[in-house]
Amino acid sequence: MSKVDLALKISLDDSQFVQVGDHIYTMLECISDDEQSIHFIGEKCLSLLKSFEGRLTNKIIKEWLVLSRALDQTCSYSNRWDDSKIIEQLIQGEEHPVSWYVHNCCMAE
Repeated sequence: MSKVDLALKISLDDSQFVQVGDHIYTMLECISDDEQSIHFIGEKCLSLLKSFEGRLTNKIIKEWLVLSRALDQTCSYSNRWDDSKIIEQLIQGEEHPVSWYVHNCCMAE
């Protein structure tokens, strides 16, 4: 596994973070406490964001996080969402109402 040096002078395995602009999204919560441009995320989220690395912006990530909360609240946290499809729609600049995501991005359990 390779290491990536960040301007913060810390070294992380490249599998432990995704960089979007000048922001870092990582599973290492202790680092995110010290820097506002570092955000704590879980392993599943990191893996998902890694698959879109180079195509993400902070705006897309923020929109995805807000949309995910809205979907969970709309459906009483009872559904699983195809986050890859949601992020792809956001990257493509597609604008849909929450109801579109409810009908098109729900994964069968």
